[in-house]
Amino acid sequence: MTHAEGSRLPDPQAARGRRRPSLRGRLWAWIDERTGADRILRDTLDEPIPGGARFAYVFGSALLFIFVSQIVTGICLAIYYVPAPMVAHVSVAYIVKEVAAGSFLRSLHSYGSSAMVVVLLLHLLQTLLYGSYKGKREFLWMSGCALLLLVLGMAFTGYLLPWDQKAYSAGSVGTDILGQVPLIGESLRRLLRGGATMGALTISRFYVLHVLIIPGFIFALIATHIALFRKAGAAGPANVDPVTPRAPAEMFYPKQVLIDMTFVLLVMGVLGMLAHFLPVTLGLEANPTDSQFLPRPEWYFLPMFQWLKYWEGSHVVIGIVMIPAILIALVFLLPFLDRGLERRPWRRPIPVGGVLIVVGGLVWLGMTSHLEDSRDAAVAAQLAQQSLQENAYSRAAFQPYSALSPSGAAGALPLDAPAAQGKTAEGTAPPSRSTFAANSSAKAMPGEAIYQAEGCAACHGVGGTGTSKGPDLTQLTQIMSPAALTNVLQHPTDRMHAGGMPPVRATGMDLSGLVAYLQSLGTPTTAPPLATTAATGAPSSSVAPMASHQATQVTSQPAMNDIEAQGKVIFDAHGCAKCHGTGGVGGTAAAPGLTSAVRAAPALLTTMLRHPTTLMQRGGMPPVSLSDVEMQALVAYVTYISVSKRSP
Repeated sequence: MTHAEGSRLPDPQAARGRRRPSLRGRLWAWIDERTGADRILRDTLDEPIPGGARFAYVFGSALLFIFVSQIVTGICLAIYYVPAPMVAHVSVAYIVKEVAAGSFLRSLHSYGSSAMVVVLLLHLLQTLLYGSYKGKREFLWMSGCALLLLVLGMAFTGYLLPWDQKAYSAGSVGTDILGQVPLIGESLRRLLRGGATMGALTISRFYVLHVLIIPGFIFALIATHIALFRKAGAAGPANVDPVTPRAPAEMFYPKQVLIDMTFVLLVMGVLGMLAHFLPVTLGLEANPTDSQFLPRPEWYFLPMFQWLKYWEGSHVVIGIVMIPAILIALVFLLPFLDRGLERRPWRRPIPVGGVLIVVGGLVWLGMTSHLEDSRDAAVAAQLAQQSLQENAYSRAAFQPYSALSPSGAAGALPLDAPAAQGKTAEGTAPPSRSTFAANSSAKAMPGEAIYQAEGCAACHGVGGTGTSKGPDLTQLTQIMSPAALTNVLQHPTDRMHAGGMPPVRATGMDLSGLVAYLQSLGTPTTAPPLATTAATGAPSSSVAPMASHQATQVTSQPAMNDIEAQGKVIFDAHGCAKCHGTGGVGGTAAAPGLTSAVRAAPALLTTMLRHPTTLMQRGGMPPVSLSDVEMQALVAYVTYISVSKRSP
């Protein structure tokens, strides 16, 4: 090579022709070189779809996005939620009423669970009608059916976590159904509840199932389902051979991706609007001793709820175990029962007709349940009253627990500030929620919290007065010493075991507090004096006409005090008795009795009276315009009605 050839410079025009990649191109090349992202995207998006993109194929992608939404909203809720009976309800109330966008997030999570059930059912029906389970897709179909059961399990376990009356009742009924399984039913029920009754172990186990165990199985099944789908490939339209489809194929990207994203945005938009304009309500705290509450499950469990009504006695096992198990097994084994390659639904009348009959039966059962409730005046009135209480509680201001909740269950320490610092709209201190503590010493209060949280009241009653399931505990002071009582709680006798009494798991100070509370039952104490506000001297809204509710020797209707008598005058003067009946015992279906008002705190009753809900207004209830003192008197009288009508 000559000197001239070695010193030749690059051609400027050739250098200008080779353009340097853009920054975005260099960044993507850098990522792809280290992760193989380009190949992953191509493998994911270049899936061939026989027959081309269709709106019928949108359900799988929608399910995946809804599940991601459930994970995100669930994590946000779990930050504040506490899985313990003493604080579960108040933690949810704090989320809904105090946390920024808390009500929206909880509503989005709740509506999302219903959306998952709806979209998953539509996906399975579309797969059935298209015969997409044929052609070596048996495991693909079975994994989808298993995902449906897991989604229903997520809905059931999550429903209990708010620990309001509706959730508690649904959890109790659901676990009772599980107990009907032959041979192992009782063991399964005790395993899920953590004992013979619903309590602290129940809510902790449901929480673990809801946030860890079931989601783990769902993640694994989703990965398996996607892998099986990629292995078998898309089945295509119903007129295509399921084994070797010969229809012209179209890639998943971009048309099907655009169709899927449009549907996903539509679903998420609808869920967002529902969460914003129709937020999910929160009921009053669970009270195991409330025998008046009528439980009604969510819509997807309502057919099963109605189905249970038709089976009694020894036939219960057939109706709620054998028949559902047979139907579930038939659905799972459908690909093995329908082995032909014919996919058009009108050419497969037996499997398609059988599934449509089951779906139609479920719809009929759900509608029948609603019709029966609306035709029974007493049931309709009770359900309307429960709805009123739930809506009113959801609209009322947040009140942290002091020592005890209205139902006597344990309270929690304030989540935002000490209770003494909280103020109502009128500037007075918030009403006390320790309405059942009149006959308990300060030392016994923690014990009463444990007594209620562990579900002891379900058998022994509020205040230990006894029920048909458990004996009266008010005379324990005369029968057992604290040491003997401690021993029998930890080691129940054979007779106690036979009656369903489990060993008490509390230890240390908790056990000492429980023993102190049991020792205090039946001990007469003086009711606290009438509270007054500091500013006006008028009786406070936290007046405790219910203070004698826990007394065990009530023999006559309690007498009204001055403020309750003033409230009765206001009650009669405003014509409340025209709808609610004399003494508030109930006059019409639209205006039920007031004997359940004891479960609502005074602030909640005040909110309901000043701002009636839509359902109350439809029944003819106008807003009550009274001064603060008059309103306190009316609320005291309504609370007195509850106590006096429940007194033996």
